[in-house]
Amino acid sequence: MTDPYSRPARPWDLFNKELGRVATDVAQERLAICKECPFLLPTGNCSKCGCFMSAKVKLPNAECPEHKWGQVRINFKGDI
Repeated sequence: MTDPYSRPARPWDLFNKELGRVATDVAQERLAICKECPFLLPTGNCSKCGCFMSAKVKLPNAECPEHKWGQVRINFKGDI
């Protein structure tokens, strides 16, 4: 696997079991930030990136397009 932190998160990263997920408290903290953001739509999508934020906040290589939260490095199965 190539380094997932060297590129933007992609929707299909959600299906990559080797990538892993951030800790639950990190995902909850990210989502709380999103819920306060004016770009979060009632559908739960971000109007800046179009992502479903309840899913995106779980990806370690994901970043907020408004730079309100960033990547979280975790060990994933592709690490040596």
